Amino acid sequence: MRKASTPLAVTYSLLAAFTYALLAYLIKEAEKLLPNAILIFFRQFFGLLILLPIIRIKLGPFKKLQTKTFPLHLLRAFASLSSMFCLYFALRYLPLTDAVLLAYTRPLFIPIVVYFWFRKKWTWRTVIGLVVGFIGVSLILRPDEKLFNAASLVGLAAGLLGAIAFTVVRRLTKTEPTERITFYYMILSLPLASIPMATSWESPTPTGWTFLVIIGLFAIIYQLFLTHAYRHAKAVKVGSLLYSSVAFAYIFDFFLGSKEISLLVILGIILIVTGSLVALRNQEA
Repeated sequence: MRKASTPLAVTYSLLAAFTYALLAYLIKEAEKLLPNAILIFFRQFFGLLILLPIIRIKLGPFKKLQTKTFPLHLLRAFASLSSMFCLYFALRYLPLTDAVLLAYTRPLFIPIVVYFWFRKKWTWRTVIGLVVGFIGVSLILRPDEKLFNAASLVGLAAGLLGAIAFTVVRRLTKTEPTERITFYYMILSLPLASIPMATSWESPTPTGWTFLVIIGLFAIIYQLFLTHAYRHAKAVKVGSLLYSSVAFAYIFDFFLGSKEISLLVILGIILIVTGSLVALRNQEA
């Protein structure tokens, strides 16, 4: 089901990265109106409603949604949803750039996931890349007491869980079309997300409903861009390109007056991307 194409992989990865940063900004604004559990449930619900006509057009009869890799779809849904809850928590208490950056430590966690899943040993290149990458993380967040607060640690957990989800997606693209992968992710995550939503329900305002629909739309666009990117390149290349989300988030913060661009931050981003490229160069997942 894969068809390698570097230009398409770069294009889809950059589009996914921009959409992710925009989505994170919309979520951060919506959190002023609604609890995270409600945002996540309706993100998936409205996203699924938007996705269904696309599936009907792309796949034809719904019987084509049958899959032989259901356990992988379930693992992906659980890991992605857990990562999402962690990210939303981080977005509520951290600046947009910091939260997105922590979530996008996922390429640095991919070698760890691959090692425990496939028993693929690390090379010195991997070790050096990880060290360089995490030095970049500390430069952007600045190594003070805030680096170790609950929101930052939860943001890092989003990166780890995201690495698991993305590794699963890469495996799924061997046999599954993009629309089927996205459909199972959305349909399986809804019952999982309904549990915390039931404990924190409050009726959205008209503005809140508008946010929910828009977030659902961009969530589907992001998932489709992301899955297409993984179809055309290895997880390593896609994961590294997705770091441009941090740059896009920084631009949002800068124009909103929340951040000042500094050489230290630019250096940190360069180290993270470089570390990811070095550490993940030999990964085949």
